[in-house]
Amino acid sequence: MDAWPTYTTYLGQALVIIGLLITGFGVYAFLRLDGFYARSVVTSKVEAMGFVTVVIGAILMSGISLTVPKLFILLLFELLTVSASTHAIARSAWISGYRTREVITMDDPVVEEEADG
Repeated sequence: MDAWPTYTTYLGQALVIIGLLITGFGVYAFLRLDGFYARSVVTSKVEAMGFVTVVIGAILMSGISLTVPKLFILLLFELLTVSASTHAIARSAWISGYRTREVITMDDPVVEEEADG
């Protein structure tokens, strides 16, 4: 009996679990961050990383079958569209005038002038 398929199945399962953990970390980071642009970066990068590891794990678990080319095509389309869609959303927010809030410290010369005058 060949042990190689057993190892690939275990490796595939481990990659799926790692991908789900990465995605869970991304959800946590999304909830913790408060800025639009920070959230968009986290969602695009974490989605891509988590999805890639889950799909590679599924490829390893499925073995040699017709499922593998379908998963590669799915992975290709995901990697092409996630960055383009995130860029389009962030660009439209920037063009529409959405800016992040500015933090003003007490060391800022403008704040000191207003306090004096």
